[in-house]
Amino acid sequence: MNSGKTLGKRLKQERERTGVSLRKQAESLGISPAYLVDIEKDRRLPTEELLQKIADLLDVPVSAFDEFFPETPKAVRDWLEGNPLFARIARFLRKAPNPEEVVENLEKASAQARPHRFALAIYESELQAIGLDSRSWSTETGGDLFGVWGDLPIVYFASRAGPNAKREHAHFRLDIDYLIKLSGQLDRDWGLRYFGDWHSHHRLGLQTPSAGDQRRLVSVAAKNSFAEMAEFIVTFGSTRHSARQVVINPYVYQDFPSPNFKEPALMIIEGISPIRSALIAASSLPEQDLTTFSSFSIQDISFPSEPLGRVSGLVGASTVQISERLLSKAMLELGTMCGQEPELFREAFGFVVVVPLTDKENIAFALDKNWPHPLLQVDWIDRARGQTEDMAVDVRRGSLVDLEQLKEIYSEVKRSKLSSIT
Repeated sequence: MNSGKTLGKRLKQERERTGVSLRKQAESLGISPAYLVDIEKDRRLPTEELLQKIADLLDVPVSAFDEFFPETPKAVRDWLEGNPLFARIARFLRKAPNPEEVVENLEKASAQARPHRFALAIYESELQAIGLDSRSWSTETGGDLFGVWGDLPIVYFASRAGPNAKREHAHFRLDIDYLIKLSGQLDRDWGLRYFGDWHSHHRLGLQTPSAGDQRRLVSVAAKNSFAEMAEFIVTFGSTRHSARQVVINPYVYQDFPSPNFKEPALMIIEGISPIRSALIAASSLPEQDLTTFSSFSIQDISFPSEPLGRVSGLVGASTVQISERLLSKAMLELGTMCGQEPELFREAFGFVVVVPLTDKENIAFALDKNWPHPLLQVDWIDRARGQTEDMAVDVRRGSLVDLEQLKEIYSEVKRSKLSSIT
């Protein structure tokens, strides 16, 4: 069973089979190498037209990729026909565990939609993190935006600036060394792309990107072959402290090398970003103070244009991508602990990860299919005798997100079983 197969990995495998370099294939397709890298790393999905071009170039039928695009439910197709703004997110819906429910949420969200406006999504937790860090009137500040730029770009993480950033009365400068390090980690571990930055203009009073902002993003896009980027400008809605609200002004750049920008239709995804949840569980990035975002109320954030409403989070292809990365990481680290390769089985309820204990005995972790993939049950398995035993483990401790707890449970069960055997 191939537990880590994705469309991006399959396309890369087929390209390498033909011996064509990434740069040469990108040129043949009429796209940038960076765009093709994003596709092969599952950071974005190709359009149907582009997928057909890729299939033709690789000399394989496009139907070979059908397993990655299950048929969209009729309710989704009907809804999309009546809402052209969201036609781009068809692929985003195809892998949703409950597409009918997603459709209902999107119908509600589309009430304020303006036709033909570009849509950009962000989790509530990341808006709160921006609001918390930018609430001071006396100092300008900022950070960076990371996400998956697909048919519907989603911001999964809004970072605080690095320790060497310059925050002054009317000026802010990023810690570039920290940004490079953070970008590499989020790309390597989660497949997140650097979208751009967010920063305050409290003292300057600017609600749109300055000429300096535009020059900077044009330069970054050129260096990284980015076709699109985003930028959030943060201001205050009132000079009266008692009535002050943080105002977030989102912008997207899609015409590089032109510095022109446009205001997107913002979609707000309810709850905490799965990336932030995973980073908190792993005690990663302590300098980011990842849990403090909740002290800033989402009600204290406003927008110059009415957002598309709020929709339920943790759905769609990009969340599946994050879950697959967690599975791969769990398989790797549990395999390192036991010195053998674990097995992964996909069931209707979720996943079963079988980790060797000895040559004959195994420990099986049953994990729920829904985020954050909580631990359901732990079993000891003796395949030679055909025996299983439900282990008395407090499953509330574990989840796929909290990998350290899974590893600790494995060690506890191993000690318990080996001591009983001897």
